[in-house]
Formats: sequence, structure tokens, C-alpha cells
Amino acid sequence: MSLLFLANASATQPSVPSPWALPAGVERCVGKIHDVQASSRINPFYLRADIDGDGKSDYVVLVSSLEGGKNGIALCLARNSTPVVLGAGREFHGMKNLDFDAWMIFEKKGAERGVGEGLPPQLRGEAIEVIWEESASALLYWDGKEVRWYQQGD
Repeated sequence: MSLLFLANASATQPSVPSPWALPAGVERCVGKIHDVQASSRINPFYLRADIDGDGKSDYVVLVSSLEGGKNGIALCLARNSTPVVLGAGREFHGMKNLDFDAWMIFEKKGAERGVGEGLPPQLRGEAIEVIWEESASALLYWDGKEVRWYQQGD
């Protein structure tokens, strides 16, 4: 069963979640990144999944840059103390602002062939599906060294 969570379309500025809404793992992770903050522009603002396939829960957190408010994702792998930031002012797949409308965990299973992307990836763990309403979707997955992008639809 998959759940899809949509953003509040009327939000113009990134909203910051209440400090007591942050699990300790999320707070520790985001606290290590000095130029971003957790964002609650989509509910839920964090997801928990085994992204790298090591059998441990990882956190995926919506973030926004402190300067410019660009949106992104912080990936907090349980085995790594340094978070990976995608977007939020940093270049990822040609974008510095990952302003998607919805996201969900994509279970570790065979991904379908994407639009012009070649063969689908073999997932080590679960992936993150990001969705731009009525536009496109992509899988963000861990390849063993870094997060990769696989376009699902246009």
C-alpha cells in the first residue's frame, strides 16, 4: 500500500516544523547542515525507510536553504554521520531547487522502465519517489556511493 502526500499549494514561504515534531534522528541530521533548515511544506516533512539496503532505518527530510529558501532533501543514512543534501541551493540533476509537489517511499521492487532513461535501476533498498503534479515523477535511489535520479514519467 502506497501513500501519497501533497503539498499545500497556497504556501509561499517554507514553513519550519515545530522543534518537538522532530524525531531525535532528524534533529541530529539536519543540525549538522548549517545552511539549511527542516521544512514542513509537505506533510509528512520526513520519511523513514531503508534507502541504502543495509537493514537500518534512514531518514529523508524536506529542507530549505536559509539563504533564498530553495527546497531540497537531506538524506540521513544510519551508517553515515554526514547527511547528503540534494537541492536546497546545491546542484542535483541539473536543479538547485527540488520544488516537487508530493513524495513517497518506493518499495524495493523492480522499477518500471522510465521515459527515455534506459533500463531501470536495480534498487539496493527503498527509493524516494518525487512527483510534480500533472508533470513528471522520478525515483531517487542509492547506488552504493551516491543518490541517483531515474526519470519515471513526464
